[in-house]
Amino acid sequence: MEQRRCYPRAARGFLFGCVVAVLLWSVVSAQIRYSISEEVNEGTVVGNIAKDLGIDKNTLKARRYRIVSASADPLFHMNQNDGILYVSRKIDREEVCAQSSTCLINLKTVLENPLEVHYVGVEVMDINDHSPVFPEEEKKLDIYESVLPGARFQLKPSRDPDSGSFSVQRYQLSPNDHFRLEFKDKVNDGKIPILVVQKSLDREAARSHSLVLTALDGGKPPKSGSMNILINVLDVNDNAPVFTENVYSVMLHENVPVGTTVIQVNAADLDDGLNGEVIYSLSNSMNQNILNQFDINPLSGVIVVKGSIDYEEKDIYQIEIEASDKGLVPLTTEKSVIIKIVDINDNAPEIEITSFSNSIREDSRPGTTVALISVNDLDSGPNGKVICSVDENVPFMLTPSLEDKMYSLVTKSPLDREKQSQYDLTIFAKDAGQPPLSSEKTISVVVSDVNDNSPEFSLSPYTFYVTEGNDPGVSVFSVKASDRDENDNALISYHIVRGGSKDNKITSFLNINSDSGEILALTSFDFESLKTFQFQVVATDCGSPSLSSNVTVNVFILDQNDNAPVILYPVSSNGSAEGVEEIPRNVNAGHLVTKVRAYDADIGYNGWLLFSLQEVTDHSLFGLDRYTGQIRTLRSFTETDEAEHKLVILVKDNGNVSLSATATVIVRLVEPKEAFAASDVKSSAKDDEENNVTLYLMITLGSVSLLFVISIIVLIAMQCSKSTTDYTSKYLQETNYDGTLCHSIQYRSGDKRYMLVGPRMSIGSTIVPGSNANTLVLPDRRGTSEEVRISGLTMEQRKRDRRAARGFLFGCVVAVLLWSVVSAQIRYSISEEINEGTVVGNIAKDLGIDKNTLKARKYRIVSASADPLFHVNQNDGILYVSRKIDREEVCAQSSTCLINLKTVLENPLEVHYVEVEVMDINDHPPRFPEDDKRLDISESVLPGARFQLKPSRDPDSGFFSVQQYRLSPNDHFRLEVKDRGDGDRIPILVVQKSLDREAAGSHSLVLTALDGGKPPKSGSMNILINVLDVNDNAPVFTEEVYSVMLNENVPVGTTVMQVNATDLDDGSNGEVIYSFSNSMNQNVLNIFDLHTLTGDIIVKGSIDYEGKDIYVVEIEASDKGFAPLTTEKSVIIKIVDINDNAPEIEVTSFSSSIPEDSRPGTTVALISVNDLDSGLNGKVICSMDENVPFMLTPSTKIKMYSLVTKSPLDREKQSQYDLTILAKDAGQPPLSSEKTISVLVSDVNDNSPEFSLSPYNFYVTEGNDPGVSVFSVKASDRDENDNALISYHILRDGSKDNKITSFLNINSESGETLALKSFDFESLKTFQFQVVATDCGSPSLSSNVTVNVFILDQNDNAPVILYPVSSNGSAEGVEEIPRNVNAGHLVTKVRAYDADIGYNGWLLFSLQEVTDHSLFGLDRYTGQIRTLRSFTETDEAEHKLVILVKDNGNVSLSATATVIVRLVEPKEAFAASDVKSSAKDDEENNVTLYLMITLGSVSLLFVISIIVLIVMQCSKSTTDYTSKYLQETNYDGTLCHSIQYRSGDKRYMLVGPRMSIGSTIVPGSNANTLVLPDRRDYTSKYLQETNYDGTLCHSIQYRSGDKRYMLVGPRMSIGSTIVPGSNANTLVLPDRRGTAEEQ
Repeated sequence: MEQRRCYPRAARGFLFGCVVAVLLWSVVSAQIRYSISEEVNEGTVVGNIAKDLGIDKNTLKARRYRIVSASADPLFHMNQNDGILYVSRKIDREEVCAQSSTCLINLKTVLENPLEVHYVGVEVMDINDHSPVFPEEEKKLDIYESVLPGARFQLKPSRDPDSGSFSVQRYQLSPNDHFRLEFKDKVNDGKIPILVVQKSLDREAARSHSLVLTALDGGKPPKSGSMNILINVLDVNDNAPVFTENVYSVMLHENVPVGTTVIQVNAADLDDGLNGEVIYSLSNSMNQNILNQFDINPLSGVIVVKGSIDYEEKDIYQIEIEASDKGLVPLTTEKSVIIKIVDINDNAPEIEITSFSNSIREDSRPGTTVALISVNDLDSGPNGKVICSVDENVPFMLTPSLEDKMYSLVTKSPLDREKQSQYDLTIFAKDAGQPPLSSEKTISVVVSDVNDNSPEFSLSPYTFYVTEGNDPGVSVFSVKASDRDENDNALISYHIVRGGSKDNKITSFLNINSDSGEILALTSFDFESLKTFQFQVVATDCGSPSLSSNVTVNVFILDQNDNAPVILYPVSSNGSAEGVEEIPRNVNAGHLVTKVRAYDADIGYNGWLLFSLQEVTDHSLFGLDRYTGQIRTLRSFTETDEAEHKLVILVKDNGNVSLSATATVIVRLVEPKEAFAASDVKSSAKDDEENNVTLYLMITLGSVSLLFVISIIVLIAMQCSKSTTDYTSKYLQETNYDGTLCHSIQYRSGDKRYMLVGPRMSIGSTIVPGSNANTLVLPDRRGTSEEVRISGLTMEQRKRDRRAARGFLFGCVVAVLLWSVVSAQIRYSISEEINEGTVVGNIAKDLGIDKNTLKARKYRIVSASADPLFHVNQNDGILYVSRKIDREEVCAQSSTCLINLKTVLENPLEVHYVEVEVMDINDHPPRFPEDDKRLDISESVLPGARFQLKPSRDPDSGFFSVQQYRLSPNDHFRLEVKDRGDGDRIPILVVQKSLDREAAGSHSLVLTALDGGKPPKSGSMNILINVLDVNDNAPVFTEEVYSVMLNENVPVGTTVMQVNATDLDDGSNGEVIYSFSNSMNQNVLNIFDLHTLTGDIIVKGSIDYEGKDIYVVEIEASDKGFAPLTTEKSVIIKIVDINDNAPEIEVTSFSSSIPEDSRPGTTVALISVNDLDSGLNGKVICSMDENVPFMLTPSTKIKMYSLVTKSPLDREKQSQYDLTILAKDAGQPPLSSEKTISVLVSDVNDNSPEFSLSPYNFYVTEGNDPGVSVFSVKASDRDENDNALISYHILRDGSKDNKITSFLNINSESGETLALKSFDFESLKTFQFQVVATDCGSPSLSSNVTVNVFILDQNDNAPVILYPVSSNGSAEGVEEIPRNVNAGHLVTKVRAYDADIGYNGWLLFSLQEVTDHSLFGLDRYTGQIRTLRSFTETDEAEHKLVILVKDNGNVSLSATATVIVRLVEPKEAFAASDVKSSAKDDEENNVTLYLMITLGSVSLLFVISIIVLIVMQCSKSTTDYTSKYLQETNYDGTLCHSIQYRSGDKRYMLVGPRMSIGSTIVPGSNANTLVLPDRRDYTSKYLQETNYDGTLCHSIQYRSGDKRYMLVGPRMSIGSTIVPGSNANTLVLPDRRGTAEEQ
C-alpha cells in the first residue's frame, strides 16, 4: 500500500517537473518585439529588455548579458547596467530593408551562469518621405472607336522608394464615362495600372479624351504623383444615317394629280467624308403596286405621286424608305412613311327591304327576324358609315347583320296580342359624313294570337273541412279555374294528380268532374285512422300545345265520438276488465287500493274520461277519484267488515253522446302479518327484530344514531366540497327495457309521448310531475309535430322554388339555342378553279328546313351582283357554283378568301347566312427579284448586325404563299424574318458570330423561300459575303509558359532563351516586334536585354544566386498596325546554385558547468551554423550523439541551434560529458564539419535524508526515569558536504499524540530521544509521533518517519472495593437475611476492580476473618457470599465477615472489605427487604393504565383517520351526474311523502309504501329508504374483499346473461341492486367486467 502511494506521488512530481520545464523553456525562447521609426537619432532608447524579460538588472553584468552579432558596425547596443537597448547609429530603412514590406531586425541576447538565450525583434517603421513618381509625365494613346469594351492598355507604373503602407497603394483615374482602371498586382514590382475600355468610344461624340492618372501612397496625408494620358479616338464608319423625324405621316386627298409632292424625308450621318454622305431609295421589299403609285428623289428625299390615288381602292399606304451612307461598307437605316388617303362624302344612304313578313306570332322569341333591310352608301370610311334606327317605344329593334350594311328587324321584347295586335314601324338610315345625309321607310307588322295563358284557379290553396262518417258518392267540395285565351285555348278540363305517396293513395277514393270541378268521396272518412290529407288538382286548356296549372287541396277530417273507452287496468288473464287487489286489514283511511286505467281513441271532450262507482258492496269503505281512477279507503277496516268486496267502476267519455266501459275490482282483506310477508320482505325482518331484548334495541338505536350523526357530518362535508353533479341514468342506455309491465300503450299528445302502464312502472321513462295516474312520459326521439309540419312546408316550398327555377333556366337555354339556330353560320369550302355547276352543299338539309317548303317560302340568295358566283336550287336546297372562280382575282393576296351569302325564307321570315371559303391551290413557286446577292462586311462588325434582303414573291396567298425562309447551315449568320402583315415577310441576315477574315475570307450562303404546299414549292438566291480585314488579331506567343534554368555566374552575352510570337493579320498588322514591359523593375533591366526582332533574351549583368534565385521577365509582342495590338508574356528564369562552401560551427555562448537539477530543455550552449551557399547547398543539418542527456534544438533564428538538456541529470551517476556536434549541408556531394565541448554537472541538493527504519517501534516500561534516553533514530543523505548534514526534530501539532510529544525531546544531531516524565500504563498505553530529518542544503530537503511507542504495564495499582461501600466511603456493608433461609442462600456479592491488566489485574477473593466458618462460604473468583447451612436458634443474630481481595502480580497488592450479616425474622425481613418490590409493582400498575389509555387513544385516532381518509378519497373523485328526476324538484310520483338527503357518496330518499322508479334499495336497511342512482364510477370495497358477506347468513353468487346475481338471507349486502319486479331475495351484483359486446 505504501509502495502504491509512492508511485502516484512520483508520477505527479515528474509531470509537475515537465510542465515547469516547458514553461521555463517557453520563457527562455520567448520573443520580445519593439518598434522604432527610421532616421531616429543615435542613442534613442528602444526598450528595457531586462525589465520586459523579468531579469534582475543587478545580475546582468555578472552574467555577461550581451547581444550576439557578427556585424562590425551593429545597429543596436545594450547597457549591462540597466538592461536598456539603445540605437547605435542612424538607421535608414530603405538601406537596411530595401522594398521589404516589414523591416524586422532580429537580435539574439545571451545570459550566462546559467545560460539563457532571448530573442528580441526590432521593427524599423517606415516614414513617408518619398512621393510616387511616374517614368513619364504624359502618355499618348491612339485607339479606334471600334475597340470593344474590355480592351486593356497597360501603363507604366509609378515608383516610390518607400515600402509597406507608404509605397504606392492605389491609383486613381480622373472621372470619365469611357475608361476605368484595373490593377495587376506583382509581388516584387507592386501594382501595374491597366487602362480598360468600359464603354464604347464614339469619335463623333468625343474626338479625344484627356485623363489624369494619379498614384497615391499610404501616408496620412498620402503623397501622390500624376501622369497625363491623352487618348485620340480614330474614326471608323460606325454611324448609320439617322432620320430627323421618328414618325413620318401625311394626309393625301384622293384623285390628286400625278407629280404632286407628298412629303420630304431627311436623314443625317455623323461620320465624315463618304461615310457621312446620304442617299435615299424605296425599300426593295415593297409591293410592286406601291412602287407604281409613288417615287422618291435619291438626293433630296422628296416623295411624289406617280399613279392614280383612289380612296375606295385603298385608304392608307405604308412606304418603306432606306437611307444609306457611301462608306466602304455602307450602313443603312429604314423608315416607314404613312400616307393616309382622305375621302369626300357625296352619296346618301339607300334603304331596301329585301325580305318582309307582315304577320308575326305573339310567342315569337326576342330576336325573331321580321324583315331584312339592306343599306348602301357609295362613299367609304365615315362618309360611307350608315347608322340605321327605329322608334324605341316599340318592341322591335334593328340589329346589324353579319353582312356589312345589312340590318335585321327583330323583336326586342316578348309580344302580347292581348295588349296590341299591330305596329307601324318607320326605319331611319343616316351616314356619318359632313354634312350627314339620311333616308327613311315605313312598314306594318301584325301580331297573331297563340295559346300563351295558363288556366288560373280562384283560390290557391283550397282548404276544406269534412266530418268523418260522410256518405260515399256524394260531392264534398269543388274547384274552379279560368283562362284568358279564346276559343279552344280557353276550354278547361280538370283531373286529380295521383301518385305513390300516402296522401295520393287516399286520392284513389276521390273523383272529380272534368268539366265542372266537382269532387266526390267514394268512401267514408274515419278521424281515428285519417285526420288530414292533401292532393293536387290540375286544370288544362285545349290549346296546342296545351297549358295547365295545378292547385293544392288540403282536407281536414272532423272528429265524431265513435270510440268507447278501453280498460287498460285491471285486466285479467282472459282479457276481461277484472282484477283482484289484496290489502292489509289494518290500513288507515286514505290508503291507495289500486288505480283503474283506461284509454279513449277520440280526442278532445270525446276522449276525456270520467270514473264513477257503478256498484260497490259498502259505500262507506271505498272512494273513487272522478278524474284519476284511484280507489282509496274511506275509513279503517273493522272486524265486522267482510273479507272480500266487489267494486264495479264505470268509465265514460264526454262526447255529445257519451260512450262508456266498466271494470270490476275485487278487494280482499288479509291479515297484516300475511300482507306484510307478501308485500315487503323488510317488514318481516323488522318484526323479527322486535322480539329482541331491550339491550339490543338500545345498542341498535345508539349505533343508528351514531351512524346518522356521522352521515350528516359526511353529507355536510361532501356538500361543501363537491359541485353540482349531473346524473345520467344507466337504465336510459337500454331504451327497449320495459321492466315487469304486463301491458303498455304509447301515444303522443303535443310534444310529449305517453305510456299507460300496469302496476309496475317501466324503467327508462319519466313520471309526469304532479300526476296521480300511472302515466309515463317517454323520452321523445322525433321532432315535434310543429317542427315536422314546418319542415314539410319548407321542403314543399323549396321543391316548388326549384321547379320554377329549373323551368325558367330551361326556357332561357331553349331561347338561346333557338336564337343561335336562327343566326347560325353555315360554312362550306371549295377549291378555286372548279367547274361550273359543282355542288357546294345542301343548305336546306344542313339548316333542317323542309325542302318541300322552299319554293313556297321563296328560298333565295340575296345578292346585288349581276353575275353571282353561286345559286341555290329551290327544289332541293342545294348550293351550286355559277361560274369558274379564280381566287387571286376574287381575293387577291388575302389569307382567307371567304364569300358571304345571305339566304332568305319567307312566311315566316327567316334569314340564314352561308359562308363559302374558296381554298387556294399551290400553283405558283416563290421567286426572288435577283438570283445572286453580293455583300461586303467588315470583320469588325458586331454580332447582331442586320442586313435586310429583298423578299421573295408568290402569286398564291394564304398558306400557299411564302411561309418560311431557310438559310444554308453556317456558324456566322442566322436568318430573321420581319413580318409586316398581309403575309409580307422580309428576310434579314443577322451576324450571330464575329467574323474572322483570317479564318474565312468569304462566306457563300443560299437563301431559300418556301411556300406552304405539300410538297412545298421553293425559290432560292445565292448570297456571297466578302469579309473585309481589320487589325483584330494580337500577336500570339508559341508557348503557353516560358521557363528556363540558368547557372549563376554565367558570362555576359550568354543567350538565355528565345521567345516567338505570330500575328494572323496581313502586312504591317502582321509584323511583330518584341520589347520588355515598361512595368519591369530597373534592376532586372540591368541584368537582361531583349532583341526586338528575334526575341532573344541575353545576359548583360552579373548573375548571383545568393542575390536572387529567380527572375520573372515580362515580354511584350506588338504588331505594326495603325492601332497596334500587344500581347504580354512572362518568362521565368530560375538561377541554379552550386555547392562550394562547407558549414561553419561557432559556439557563441557556452556554460561549462550545469547544475544537475536543470530542467529538460535548459540551454547549455548557443551554436551558430553558417553556410555561404543557398538552397539545398546552404541547408545545414546539425546532430549529436543520442546516448547523452543532451540534444540540439533549432532556434527561432535560422541556422541557429541551442544545446539543451534532453532528460534530467544526476551528478551521482555521471558528473561530466564530452559532446561532439556535427554540421552537414544538403549539397551534392554534402560537406560537413564538427566541434567538441565538455560539460560539467554540478551538485545540487536533490536527495532527501533516508531513515534506516520506517516506521520505528519502541517498547517502554511504565514508571521510567524522567530525562533519560528511551530510544534513538538514525537517517543518512546521499548528497555531499552541507547537503549531507542532517538535523532532527519532532513534528508537533494539536493532536492527542502530539500533545504527549511535548514531554519528549530529541537530540538534533544524534537523534537520541529523551522522556521528560514517567509514563503510566493506566493513563496511556501507546502513542506515536513524527520525527523529521532535514539536511543543510539550499533549499533544504527533509523526510519524516513515524515512531510508535508502546507502554508496558507494571503492577502498581491495588484492588479497589466497589461493593460494599458505606456512606462514609469505607468498604463496609450490612446485609439482613431471614433466619429461615436454607443453605446456599446468596447473602451478597463483593465487587472489586484493579486498574492493571493481565495477571496484575486478575483478582482473587478470600475470607480473612469470619465469626463462624461453618455458616458462610466465599467464592474465590466471583466474590459471592453464600450460607453453608441453615441458621439455628443458637446462631448469633449478627456476623462479621472480612474479605481479602488481592491481584496476581509478581508483587501482589490487596484490599479488604467488611460485611455485617444480620439475621431477622421472616415477616420483618419481608417488610424490610421488599420495599422496592412494592414500589415497583405500583409503578407497573400505573404504566399498565397509561398503556391502556394510550392504546385506546391511538385506536380512536386510527379509526378517525380511516374515516377522514375515506371521506377525502370519496370527495376527490370528479362526479358527473345527470338525472332527469332532479330537474323536477317537486316531483313525488305516486309517493305520499319524500325527503331526500345525502350521506357520503350516496343520496337517500325516505319514501312511502311504494318505491320510486330509477332508485335502488339500500341493502341492510329496514326503512323505506332509497339510494338515488349515482352516475359516478365506483368500485365497491366490499367486492374487493371476496370473503366479505356484510350481514348475510348465506350467499350464493351466479351469473345469467350480462348480470351477476346473489341469493341472500333476510339482510341484503351493501353495493348490490334489487332487480325490479322480483319478490325473491335476489341481488344483482355490480358487474366489474365488460360485456362481450364491449370486449
